[in-house]
Amino acid sequence: MINLKHSIMLWMLLVMNSTTAFSIDYRKVFGNAWNEAECYVCEHHEKWKQEFELFGVDSRLAEAIVFPELIRYSMWQDMIERSAVNGLYVMKGREGANFSIGRFQMKPSFAEELEQAWNASPLAQEYGFYFNLANKAEARRSRIRRLSSEQGQCRYLAIFIRLLQQRLPQLQQVSPQERVRLLATAYNHSFLASWQSLCRLQHERLFHTDVVKTRSTQLYCYADIALSFWQSNSQ
Repeated sequence: MINLKHSIMLWMLLVMNSTTAFSIDYRKVFGNAWNEAECYVCEHHEKWKQEFELFGVDSRLAEAIVFPELIRYSMWQDMIERSAVNGLYVMKGREGANFSIGRFQMKPSFAEELEQAWNASPLAQEYGFYFNLANKAEARRSRIRRLSSEQGQCRYLAIFIRLLQQRLPQLQQVSPQERVRLLATAYNHSFLASWQSLCRLQHERLFHTDVVKTRSTQLYCYADIALSFWQSNSQ
């Protein structure tokens, strides 16, 4: 009887936690930061859409995946990190500097992984271009130039989505909502993550908007934020 009672209590706690996670009003939580990010997406939607559609990617899906990054984007912080990457990364590679840069907060290592996967996929031949993967300063400089423009980041994001859809065919078998969650989790966690890892991590609270994480830092679920934005903008 005791075990049954404990099992019922545990089940109720799980249900309550799940309900709480999905009932958070992120627009209210992030306030002006959410509104500013949403306005930015609205202002750039048509321009970004052209880039995403070049790769057959739904623009609303792509925007939702990076929306949490737009919320916490800091112009001042980006300027510092971009300067470091421009110098140290170009000279020494990811061992020298591997900071996230740009509105979509992409790291040079992320771009490297995408470029390697692209060159090895049938998509490279289909689209008729390959990336220069040489371990040389000029190749790294070109990579930073791409990462430093919103056009370049849109194209990297589109490539990210296409490559994941190719590597994980399960994405086509889930609901649109689940697809948003899993792709957002991969973007926040790792492009190379397994299907099992993405399914496990999609409900984890690991995302924050602080410059430096401390004990008082509030953690959020990246996939929940992405889905919330997608649901309010994909109608």
